[in-house]
Amino acid sequence: MDTSENQPASSPAPSLARRSGRVTKPPARYVDDAPQATKRKRAADGEDQCADDESHDEADDVSESDSDGDNAGDDGDDSTVEEPRRASKKKSSSQSAKPRKPAAKKPKTNGTAPAGESVHTAQLPSRPKKTARIALAHGEASGLYADIFASGDSLEKVATDWYHRYRADDTAAVTDLVNCILLAAGCDQQVTQDDIRDPENCSNRLADLQNVYTEEGITDYPLISKGRTTKSFRELLVGFFRSLVAVLHDSDVLYKDNALMENIARWVASMSSSTLRPFRHTATTVALAMEVALVEVAKKLDERVTKTSQQFDAEKARKGKNKERLMAIQKNLKEAEQNRQICQEHITDFFETVFVHRYRDIDPKIRTECVEALGTWIWLLPTFFMEPEYLRYLGWMLSDISPQTRHEVLKQLARILKRDAEKLGHFIDRFRPRLVEIATRDADVGVRVAAIAVIQILKESGMLEPDEIDEIGMLIFDAELRVRRAVVDFFAGCVNDLIETKIEEIGGADAIDELFGDDNDVDGDYFSPRRDWISIKCLGELLAAYDARIEGESPTLPVARLDVATDSVNAAPSETRLSLTAQVLYEKINELRNWELLSGYLLYDHTTSTKSKASSGKRGSGGAALKSAIAPEGREEAVLLEVLEAAVRMSLASVSESDRNKRKHRQDGTDGVEDSVVHLATIIPRLLNKYGADASTAVTVLRLEHSLPLDIFQQLRQDSTTYGRLLDEVCTQFDRHVDRGVVQEATRALLHGRKYDELEEMTNNKIAELRETVINALRHFDKTYEIGDRGNMDVDSITQLGNILLKISKLAGIASCVDAFDAEGQTDDSISPVIELLIRIVHRGKLEQVDEALDDLEDEAVSYAIQAANYYFMWNIRSLLNLVQSSATISSGTVSRLAARRKTFVQNLVWTLSSRGTNDDLRVFATGALCDLHVTFASLREGVKHQPGASYPHFEPLYEPIQPTLTGELIEIYNAAERAYARVIKRALKEPSSHHNAQNQNDQDEAAQPLSDDEAVEVDEEDEEEAAADAALTPLERARKQLKLERVMCELAGKMVLAILAGMLDRPGQPHAGKLRRRLLRNQSRLGNNLKETLAYLDEGKLRERLAQHVEEEAAAAAAGGRGDKAKARPKGGKPAAAGSASRAAGGKAVGPKKTPLSVERVVSDDEDEMSELSDVEEPEMEERGEGSEGEGGERDGGGGDGVEDEDNDGGGGA
Repeated sequence: MDTSENQPASSPAPSLARRSGRVTKPPARYVDDAPQATKRKRAADGEDQCADDESHDEADDVSESDSDGDNAGDDGDDSTVEEPRRASKKKSSSQSAKPRKPAAKKPKTNGTAPAGESVHTAQLPSRPKKTARIALAHGEASGLYADIFASGDSLEKVATDWYHRYRADDTAAVTDLVNCILLAAGCDQQVTQDDIRDPENCSNRLADLQNVYTEEGITDYPLISKGRTTKSFRELLVGFFRSLVAVLHDSDVLYKDNALMENIARWVASMSSSTLRPFRHTATTVALAMEVALVEVAKKLDERVTKTSQQFDAEKARKGKNKERLMAIQKNLKEAEQNRQICQEHITDFFETVFVHRYRDIDPKIRTECVEALGTWIWLLPTFFMEPEYLRYLGWMLSDISPQTRHEVLKQLARILKRDAEKLGHFIDRFRPRLVEIATRDADVGVRVAAIAVIQILKESGMLEPDEIDEIGMLIFDAELRVRRAVVDFFAGCVNDLIETKIEEIGGADAIDELFGDDNDVDGDYFSPRRDWISIKCLGELLAAYDARIEGESPTLPVARLDVATDSVNAAPSETRLSLTAQVLYEKINELRNWELLSGYLLYDHTTSTKSKASSGKRGSGGAALKSAIAPEGREEAVLLEVLEAAVRMSLASVSESDRNKRKHRQDGTDGVEDSVVHLATIIPRLLNKYGADASTAVTVLRLEHSLPLDIFQQLRQDSTTYGRLLDEVCTQFDRHVDRGVVQEATRALLHGRKYDELEEMTNNKIAELRETVINALRHFDKTYEIGDRGNMDVDSITQLGNILLKISKLAGIASCVDAFDAEGQTDDSISPVIELLIRIVHRGKLEQVDEALDDLEDEAVSYAIQAANYYFMWNIRSLLNLVQSSATISSGTVSRLAARRKTFVQNLVWTLSSRGTNDDLRVFATGALCDLHVTFASLREGVKHQPGASYPHFEPLYEPIQPTLTGELIEIYNAAERAYARVIKRALKEPSSHHNAQNQNDQDEAAQPLSDDEAVEVDEEDEEEAAADAALTPLERARKQLKLERVMCELAGKMVLAILAGMLDRPGQPHAGKLRRRLLRNQSRLGNNLKETLAYLDEGKLRERLAQHVEEEAAAAAAGGRGDKAKARPKGGKPAAAGSASRAAGGKAVGPKKTPLSVERVVSDDEDEMSELSDVEEPEMEERGEGSEGEGGERDGGGGDGVEDEDNDGGGGA
C-alpha cells in the first residue's frame, strides 16, 4: 500500500484509461496500468473523489435496463459527503470544513502527470519520521468498543446490552456506537452527545476528526494491520453489527424507531465517503455488514409473508371460517408487508449511499469487500438483487485492475451461476466474452483458474458457443501448470461430448454392440478393437486439432543444426506441450492410466482390419462407420505416441515410488510391475518398426525405453532376449537416422542399458559394432579427401561427414573409446589412428575464406570432432588416474604420445578460435573446449598430488597451462559474448577504469537499469547491424535469442573460471596475471544472477568459507559413519580428482548455505543415476558448476563424461 494512502486525498479525475472500455483490451494492461490506481488527484475543492470513475453508464456494455438506475451513482459528485435520503438538506460545501493538506505530502507520480513526462521518484519527499505510530485495537478503551473486543461476551449479548442502554438513553447509546466505529478506524478522538443531537453538523464534525487524525500521522489501522488479531478484529466488528440489526429486528425497533437507523446510517454513510482511508474502509465494512444483516432480515420477512399469505388463503377458503382469526391473520400479513417495505428501504438506502460509490473506490480492499457483499446479497435474496440493475456491477468489476477484486467477482459468480445460471441468460450473454478473455489472457494465474471454474459451470448449463468451447479447451496446452490442471475437467467434458457424437455417427449404442460384440473388453486383449478405442480416437482427434491450431498461431521455431552441435540448444527437449498435457490428463482419463490399451490402439493396423471386415460381408454395412470412428488420421498417431510416452513414464514412476515405500512387501507386489515392464519392452520394438521411419515419431518411441526399469530384467533372466530385441531396434534407429534428436535419444537408451551389470556386456557389444561402422565410414572419407583442409568437400559430402562425426562423438561419451581411437587402420591409405583423424578435422575450423553455403556445415563437423577428441582425452585421464591409484608403472612412451596429441589438438583449437573475427558459435565452443581440456589434465595433477608416494615426473608435459599470449584473445571473445547479451536485454555495461582491481570489482554498483529505446550504447558496426536485426524479431524469437546468449555467456564464463581456479589460465607470475579475472568481474552484477553466481567463485574469501564449511561437513559425516560422500563418485583414495582449490571449493558447494540452482540439481541427480565411467574425471567440474549459474547447467564437454545425459539437461542451462 502506498505510504500516503492514509492521508486525505482526492480520487483521480475522470481518465480515459480508467473507463470500462478497457474490457476490450488485453488483460496484460492490468499489470501495466496498476500503478495508476494507487494515486489520487486532489479536487479543486478538496472534497472526496475516491471513486474509480469508470462512467459505466457511458460504456458500450451497459444495457438499456441500466440507463435509469445508475445516474445518481455515476453522474453525481462522489466527493460530496454522503447523507441518507431521509436526512435534511445538506449545507453548502463552502460551509464545510475542508481537510488541510499535510506539509510532507508526497507528490503524485501517476494519473496526473502529462504523458511522456519523466518522474524522478528519488526526489519525492517521504512521510515524516514522527508519523511511525501504529493504531491498533485500543486496549484502554471503554464502553461498547471494550464490550465487543475485550469482554469475551457473545456478540448477541453485547448487542442486546447496547439495545437496553439505548432504551434507557438513546443519545448516549448512539454516541457510544459512533465512537466505537471511530476507535475501530484507529481514531482516538470521539464525538459527544451534542454532535449526535446535531445531525446537520455531522459532516463538519467528521472533517475535524479527520484533520486531527491526519496530523497524528497514523500509518496503520486495525482492519489492515498485519497483527495476529486482524482477522478476529474484523470478524468481531462485522459480527456485532449483524447481531445488532438482528436484535433491532426482533425488538421491532428497526421498524418503529426510524430516528435510530437514520442516525446510524447518517454517520456510517458520511464516514464511508471520507477522503481518509481508515474512516472510509471501516465505515464501508460496517455498512456492508449491516446490509447483509438487513438482507437476512428481509429473507425472514419474505418467508413470513409467504407463510402468512398461505394461511390467509387457506383460512379464507375454509367453510365456516373464523372471521376473528381471519382478521388476525390479515393484520399479521399487513404488518409483515409493512416491515418488509421498511427493511427494503433501509437496504436501498445503504446500497445507494455506500455501495454505489465504494464499489469503485481507489482501494482494492474496499472494492473487494463490496463485491463479496454484493454476491452475498444476491445469494441470500435473489428475488430482489437478481436484477440487471444489481448484477451489472459484477459484470463491470470483471474489468477491475486488481486481481484480488477480479478473483472475488469470479468466486461470487461461480456460486450464483451454479444455482441460477438459467435465470441469468441476459447477464451471461453480455459478459461471457469477458469471462473467456479472463480465462485465456489474464495476467494473474489465480484469476484465470477462477474464470475457468465459472466457464465450466456455463458449459454444463449449455451456455457456451462452439468457438468459446474450443478457445477454453486449448488451455490444456497452457504454459501454466495451474491453468492446465484447472481446465482438465472442461477438456474431459469436451472429449465426452465428442465420444457421444462419434457413437451417434456410427449408429448409436446398438450399432456399437453389433460392431464390437459383448466380449471384446476383456482384460489383457489390448490389440483387438474395443469400445474404449472410440475414446482414444476422440482424445487424439481433439488434441491433434488443438495442437494444429496452436502451431498455426505460434509456429515452433526450427533448431539450427550448428546450435545443436555446439550445445547452444538441445536437439530434443525432454518435455513438449503434448507430454505436459498428458501428465495433467493422466489422472482424469482412464485410457491414459491403462496405457497398454493405448499402445494396442497404436499398433493396430486400422486400414487392413477395416478392409477385411468390410469385405467379409458380416457387419459389412458398419465397416465404413467403424473406420471413421476409430481409425486415426493425420497427426493423431504422432500426438497419441507422445501421450503414450508421458502416460508410461507417469505410470512406472508411480509404481516405482510405491515399490520404494513398500519394499518389505516386494514379493507380493512385483508381479504386476514385471508384467508391465516386460509388456513395454515387447511393444517398443514393434512401435519402432511401425513408426521408426519418421524422425519425429522415432524420438518419441525411443523415449519409452528411458522409462524402463531395467533391473527387472536382472531379476527375470529368461527375458534377457526381450531386451536384446529392444536393443537391436535401438541400434537400428541409431544407424539409420541422422536426425540429431533420434541419435540423442538412441544414445541415451544405450547409456541406460550400460548402468545395469547384467545388461552391460550386451550393450557394450552393440556399442562396439556401431562404433566400428562409423569409424569405417570416417576412414572412407580419409581415403577420399584431405580431411584437415577446409572447403575441399561439396555440401553433400561435408553433411555426411558431420553426421558420421556426430555419431562418433555420441558413442565416445558413453563408453571408453581409447582403444578404438588409438587403433591404426587396416589399409595404407588410411592407417592413422582415429584420434589423429579427429584432431586433423579440428584444423578445418581455421577460417581463411568465407563461404556462406558451406561454413555452417564445416563448423558443425568441426564441433563434433572437438567433442569426440575431448572425450578421448577424458577417458585417457580416467585410465591414468586408475593406474596412479594402483601405483602402477606408466611408460614414458604412452605419456609422450598423449602429450603430442594434446599439443596438436590445442594448436588446432587455437587456430580455430583465432582465425575468426566475430564471435560465431564455433569460436565460443572451441574456447570452452580449450578450457575444458586443460581443466581435465589439471585433475590428473591433483590426483597424483594426493596419491601418497606417487612420483610421475614424466607427466609434466601434460600439465602445461594455456599460453599467456592467448589471454588477450580470450578477453576479446568474452567481451563479444557479454556485449551481445547486454545488447539484447538493453543493459548498459560498465566501461573499463584506469585503476581497477579484483577487490573494487567485487563491490559493483547497483545493477544497471534497462536502456530506453532511444538511449545509445557505444557499439561497433557489427553490433549496430545486430541491433537492427534484433529490432525485427518477434517477441518469441527475441526471448529465445536472449536465453541462448545468456547461456553462451554464462557457460563461457564458467569454463574460464574453472580454468583460472585450476591454475591453467591467468596464473600468478605470468605476464598480465589477473587481467582476465578483472575483466570477468567488471560487469558481474549487471547481467543477471546467473552470471553473478558463476563469477562468485573468483572471490577467494567466499572460496575459503566454502572450503572451511566443506571440511567441517565432511568431518561430521565421517564421525557419523562416513556418509559424507554417498551422493558422489570418488576415486578410491577418497580425494576428488579436482583442479586444485577449484575442486575443493566446488566440493563445498554441495553442502554450502546457498540453494543449488534447479538446473544444477537436475544435472547432478541425473548423473548420479545414469553417468558413464567418466564420472571420476568429470566430477570436479560438475561440482564447480554447482555454485555457478543455471547457465552452466547445460555444460557438456568439461562437465559431464556422459555427453548424452548432460545434453539432456541442456534445457536447464542459462535459459
